[in-house]
Amino acid sequence: MNNIYLIILVIILGLVALFTFQNPDMVTVSFLSFKWNTSKLVMIVTSFAAGVLAGWLVSLTEYFRKRRQTTEAKKTAIAGQPNQENQANLEAEATEMIREMKEEVENLKEKIEQMRLNICSPSEPPNPEETD
Repeated sequence: MNNIYLIILVIILGLVALFTFQNPDMVTVSFLSFKWNTSKLVMIVTSFAAGVLAGWLVSLTEYFRKRRQTTEAKKTAIAGQPNQENQANLEAEATEMIREMKEEVENLKEKIEQMRLNICSPSEPPNPEETD
């Protein structure tokens, strides 16, 4: 893979060298009150570099927006984690739920025992209130 990049780099440098030899003309550049003479190649490379820099600066806004979103997401994730007060509330709720489940299990055990007794002694009619 590195060889491919090397070949592409050599081709690009060769094209730049060919362009330089075919366009040795000097160009006068004016900007505000400044004037200077430079080759076409330097002008083209400078323009290209300025375009790359402008594109990079524009992409920075997207970078900082994503970075801000990531930071906010991390803060939200940290805020969602239980602290000591939330942990105590969660433990109290869990304890209450366990107590309620134990009561329900005891009620079911009693109903099962009643049903077992009714099956074992079929002479007595079942009580409809107990089967609910």
